Amino acid sequence: MAGKAPPPAGIVLAGGLSTRMGRDKATLPWGETDLLHTVLAALAPVCGRLVVVSNVPRAIALPGVAVVADRYPGCGPLGGIHAGLLAAGEGYSFVAACDMPHVRGDAAAYMAAAAAGYDAAVPYVGGHYSPLHAVYHYRCLPAVEALLKSGRYRVVDFYPQVRVRRVGAAELARFDAELAMLRGMNRPSDLPAQGE
Repeated sequence: MAGKAPPPAGIVLAGGLSTRMGRDKATLPWGETDLLHTVLAALAPVCGRLVVVSNVPRAIALPGVAVVADRYPGCGPLGGIHAGLLAAGEGYSFVAACDMPHVRGDAAAYMAAAAAGYDAAVPYVGGHYSPLHAVYHYRCLPAVEALLKSGRYRVVDFYPQVRVRRVGAAELARFDAELAMLRGMNRPSDLPAQGE
């Protein structure tokens, strides 16, 4: 009898330039902590290990979180996915951006289960993928690396090279009716006012 699949790793991308926000998004206040730790806390209960991809030093309050830098710096989220998958090793990893504070552990676990038999499971809502709220297998690395070496950095451009399971809005709405988990905090206007 096959054993239960191991939990996915959790990869949080925290190396963005944050040009629209104007400052490092990972350290922006959110509730009692910051955006990065909010995402890590959501994933910790359902992920076997946690990896933060960042090109600047990070003080991580949670124990056992690995912090790694891009092997291909300046290549955007695709470079972060590459570094995260390398660090996480074999198996599936749930990838999120550090500016997505509404990420839910139960939805991440569902997506990891949905990825079984595929190389990736990615939300597909309104005709668009959400590549930074997605599950990728270590098997995706060659396709990711080939794209990076070719100078193409759009995450979705490696999807034709792997088996992708599209996760629809109805599946995710069971966990978050508004699908807020797919939205990032990109501009100061996206953040709650102080005191809210």
